[in-house]
Amino acid sequence: MHLSRFARFHLAHLPTPLGPMKRLSNELGVEIWIKRDDCTGMSTGGQQDP
Repeated sequence: MHLSRFARFHLAHLPTPLGPMKRLSNELGVEIWIKRDDCTGMSTGGQQDP
C-alpha cells in the first residue's frame, strides 16, 4: 500500500510565517522571532506584536 493512492486534503494554510517580537526583543536586548501558528486558518487566536 502506498500513501499516494489516498486523496490529499489541505487542513491548514502552510507554511506559517515567522514574525518578529519587537517589544519583547527590545525588553530583553536580543532579537526574538516566533512561528505564527495562529495563521494556519484553523483557529482565531493570537495577536501580532505591533
